[in-house]
Amino acid sequence: MKFFLTLTMLSMFIHSIESKYDVELEGDVKEWLAAVIGEPFPEGDFQAVLKDGTLLCRVMNVLVPGSVKKVYTSNLEFQQMANIDSFLNAARVKLTMPWSDLFTTVDLYLPANMAKVLLALTNVARKARKINNIREFPL
Repeated sequence: MKFFLTLTMLSMFIHSIESKYDVELEGDVKEWLAAVIGEPFPEGDFQAVLKDGTLLCRVMNVLVPGSVKKVYTSNLEFQQMANIDSFLNAARVKLTMPWSDLFTTVDLYLPANMAKVLLALTNVARKARKINNIREFPL
């Protein structure tokens, strides 16, 4: 009986996270990311495009030049996660964002919480606008 309750609770938790995911906001975030890097957002699933962290690192290097020193282009999981960590650390240090305004590597990589990833990217957009007048998407 414990196992059933655990699975039920996990299912409810996952459903509550998924119900917070805003597809319209995803479109706005894609548009903003594309504007920052100066090219169309790559085709494909949003999470799959961001999963290797390279696009996020490119964005951060536009917002704060040189903030991400090494960007891995490998398909190795630990290097892709290192890219995401580099983006998050640059947001924390260079944009002076609190961890509470960001997501975790697991939120994006697994994906465990894409709603939080979307919210965090909106926070990055707001902070970037305050710091160096980078275009913010409509909120």
